[in-house]
Amino acid sequence: MDKLLLQAVEYLKQGDVISAPTDTVYGLFGDATNDNAIKKIYEVKGRPSHNPLIVHVNGIDMASKIAEFNNEAECIADYFWNIVKKPLTIVLKSTSNNISKYVTAGLSTVALRCPYNNIAIDLINAFNGPLAAPSANTSNRISPTSYSMVKNDIGDKIPLILDGGDCIVGIESTIIDLTRKPYVILRPGGVSKEDIEVFLKTSIVFDNQNDNDTVIAPGMLKKHYSPILPLRINATTPCVGEAFIAFGKTDCNYDANLSTNSNLYEAARNLFITLSRLDNPSKYTGIAIMPIPNIGIGVGINDRIKRAAYKE
Repeated sequence: MDKLLLQAVEYLKQGDVISAPTDTVYGLFGDATNDNAIKKIYEVKGRPSHNPLIVHVNGIDMASKIAEFNNEAECIADYFWNIVKKPLTIVLKSTSNNISKYVTAGLSTVALRCPYNNIAIDLINAFNGPLAAPSANTSNRISPTSYSMVKNDIGDKIPLILDGGDCIVGIESTIIDLTRKPYVILRPGGVSKEDIEVFLKTSIVFDNQNDNDTVIAPGMLKKHYSPILPLRINATTPCVGEAFIAFGKTDCNYDANLSTNSNLYEAARNLFITLSRLDNPSKYTGIAIMPIPNIGIGVGINDRIKRAAYKE
């Protein structure tokens, strides 16, 4: 991996983009200070330029050179990035002129996170700078949680994919806006609202602007994470021709079960890779998925499948 890591850094320094695993999903990494590299991320993904990117850092010291941290923001970052090591992205006022304007989509804020993944951290350390990294997939399609998912989707568009096996979380990070109070979750994900509230000892809220045109964080588009086949959510039984995804114990025949033990963390790990495996128009007419409890990380799962099922 050392040789491939050095090769990845060389590509990044040349303004190219590469893919590598994080704790959540595989990312499409590019130099966050290089306009051309960021443009290439948008180009490879086919991502709309008004949809901002998350900047990945190796810790608070690097993050503090990019955004305005107060004591509470430092405590939040330290707890979730260093102590419990859970995927939390924090949105703060940007203070750096070096971060590409294309990363923030012209906003005055910047989204930051420290991934809990050795390959991702080694990559940031070896590059010695912040890296922008959305999910390494075609925009609005299923997020990749394995090397093969990246290779099959955008492998012919990028020079290198670092293989780190399957991602341990399986859905993207939770994004919280720390620039206003009460703090606002812009995107539910791998950290539950309850986990954050327990640490803060105060209530936080979910964003209510998802139906507006202004996108202030990744993952807020109405249609996202979508398979090619139509996805039917909250299904109790499959229709003829549908692939059926179960959750927990059921008497129905199913093609896949996100967690036979009703474990939401296991379901999150299995969600995208299961959708990808069953997204086969030559075999199925659609995909149906059983209801997922809307608690804890289940809120993040339901956010993903709701957007995946959205019909424009």
